[in-house]
Amino acid sequence: MLNKISISVVLFMACAAHAELVGLDNGAMLDVTGQGGADLSWTLSLNHRYANDLSIKNISDQQGVYYSYDCLSDVQCRFAFSPNNHADAAGNQRWLVFKQIQGTIQIDKFSLAGSTIINKDMMPQTAMKLSFFDDKPLKIRNLGFSSLSVETDDATTKGYLKDIKYNQYSAYTLDAQGTKVYSNVDVPTFDKGAEKGFMGLNVHGNLHMSGDLKIFSYNCSGAATSRC
Repeated sequence: MLNKISISVVLFMACAAHAELVGLDNGAMLDVTGQGGADLSWTLSLNHRYANDLSIKNISDQQGVYYSYDCLSDVQCRFAFSPNNHADAAGNQRWLVFKQIQGTIQIDKFSLAGSTIINKDMMPQTAMKLSFFDDKPLKIRNLGFSSLSVETDDATTKGYLKDIKYNQYSAYTLDAQGTKVYSNVDVPTFDKGAEKGFMGLNVHGNLHMSGDLKIFSYNCSGAATSRC
């Protein structure tokens, strides 16, 4: 008996709630206005210790250890592409390879809200507004790559998988008779053990931004029947 009463009460409440709904025509819907928004935060961490510890909520200077390079295999921390499927004379694919990619980017707060602009037809039009604050900078930590190189496929290995590091190079000296004598010489300490390449990039700092960015459709007329 109790179950029957409970079911009856639920059905009655559902009917009562349904009875409160009122249909709106197009004119009434156009008169409905409102405002709202959301405060958001965003973090992107790639190949850093920070990315493996979700308990860390910020990347202050006191936590510098968490945005040091942390990749089990250098080959797994690469980005490579072959512009126009470029190949050498023998048909082997060539790759532009960014090695040891890493970085952490974080912004503590930015806002997303609705806004109104006056469009090209001098009509009010809805826009999406992104707001950035000077006291909430975009924090960039150890972002970049160690080296950039051009690698070519061979019979056994894809170019983007080649793991060649600076260790030794062949050099020669002249003996008493003026003959070249070749030997292997260690590279300087700065390059020793680093992946081969010809340039690198590293960014570490804060980017301060203040202002609003409004996003809208340029072709929207603002008329009641247009889709914006």
